[in-house]
Amino acid sequence: MQMTRRSTLSLILASLAQAVVPKKAFAAGDDIRHILPSATPSSFAVSVSIASPRTQLDLEVGPHKVSGKRQDSLGRFWSFHVEGLSADTEYTLQLHDEDGALGASWPLRTFPDPNSMPDSFRLMAFTCAGGADGFATPRRQYFKPHAFRQKLFDTGLADKPDAAIAIGDHIYWDLRGGELPMVSRLPPVIKQLAGWYLKYKYGSFDRSQPILGTQNETTLTTVGDDQIANLYGTRFKSTPMFFVSDDHDFFENDDAEEDLVTFPADDFSRAAFKAVADLYYPPLLDGPSKELNRAFGLLRYGQLYEAALFDCAGHLTIDGDGATLVPPAIETWLKERAATSPAKHFSFVPSHPMGWTAGKWREWYPDVVAPEGFTGVVMNELGSDGTQGRLTVEAKKYLWPKGWWLQHQRLLNALAQRQGHRFTFSGDIHAQGAVEILASGSQGELPSPIKSILVGPVSTSDATWPSFARGIPAGPPKWLSVQELVPTREVNGYTFFEFTPTSATARLVDCGGYDRSLGETGGMKSVDDIMLL
Repeated sequence: MQMTRRSTLSLILASLAQAVVPKKAFAAGDDIRHILPSATPSSFAVSVSIASPRTQLDLEVGPHKVSGKRQDSLGRFWSFHVEGLSADTEYTLQLHDEDGALGASWPLRTFPDPNSMPDSFRLMAFTCAGGADGFATPRRQYFKPHAFRQKLFDTGLADKPDAAIAIGDHIYWDLRGGELPMVSRLPPVIKQLAGWYLKYKYGSFDRSQPILGTQNETTLTTVGDDQIANLYGTRFKSTPMFFVSDDHDFFENDDAEEDLVTFPADDFSRAAFKAVADLYYPPLLDGPSKELNRAFGLLRYGQLYEAALFDCAGHLTIDGDGATLVPPAIETWLKERAATSPAKHFSFVPSHPMGWTAGKWREWYPDVVAPEGFTGVVMNELGSDGTQGRLTVEAKKYLWPKGWWLQHQRLLNALAQRQGHRFTFSGDIHAQGAVEILASGSQGELPSPIKSILVGPVSTSDATWPSFARGIPAGPPKWLSVQELVPTREVNGYTFFEFTPTSATARLVDCGGYDRSLGETGGMKSVDDIMLL
């Protein structure tokens, strides 16, 4: 995101008062900051944070009681893994500290038996929920206020989903290889003032030190509390959540420039990502390996529905035709799941979508934003509303390896060859829409079209839409043939899926947020329903 001297100074001055406001005080015994759970047919995973540190925290789940695993140095962040539960059973959960019950109890239900065929499954999916609360200058807002995002969440939760998927970018705090976010390539004096403000309010990182047990931990939890704990609170405590990671969760945008290539992620970025994940949200309990349960896993709801979830950033490689966005072993696993899953409805859920491009570096596709007729190499840096260009494959995208496209072809082909109902959905590109992929590159026409859905972002505002950041909206890649089902639009929203043994539908809910002058609150504006089966 690019800012002028004036807008940067305005940001610093306008936000200074907020920086010195004391944090909300919590009454003793009632200081639960957030609860985020996940579920399988026989287990729960629950992540909890509290305002005041404890030496021990336990979770009672029906007749079971498990001790929490402390995730931080102080005792504010705890995780729980409860096994040996009965399938399709509602349990009452209760936290306990050394003084007894902490907060009120709440219900949470295990998933159905793997061999059962449930009557229905309701799923809420969204993307890009991160970002500081209402981060803005007098001219531009970068992220929507929490009140807007929470209204969006509450609108979806009112329809009582059985689970929710949060796709990528749970954190926006891009370090560009440094210790503080670089607001942009500003003159030295303005950079110094912006850096002073960010360090004063949030702290800075020391990349030579571990994340936990150092000042880095304070900085990380200040950012995480703002962007995750304060946002979600306890509203999802009875809705199993599945978090899919993406580039910004590694504290970097996917940038490839002459002086900086942010991925593959370095050791510090990987450690920061793991710390946020361990502190704030549950792992993917069902997947290829425990070591990779923050990147790859399954959501399985009996034999009615299965989603294969995969991160397209944290394990990428960039070595030419052999490059991959997911490791070869995971690609094999994904293709096997597509071929052998007994689920009536099956979907791939990558952190980066199939069927759209915004000209960014780390995409399946070679499309880049370039002036008409330009055929050279483009480093497609984030611009401003003065950016000129169009999506094209005539120009060359700097450091983009064809291997990413080749892996896309293999995965798309595996999905197309699946016997039974299949589709894909994702997020990342700060837009909402739906297409049918009819043909892809040299593979030509697919055996039958594959529906692909952009589920809708949560926190995007004025300066973070593709049309502002790169001068163009997201669109179909040149190497694909697609049919539009729902127009691609720059709005915040979510998608609500409903599955039965004989039907599958997707409801794309538009919650607005593009034009702040409209005063939208995050509630439902309009709905597009499409039949998936």
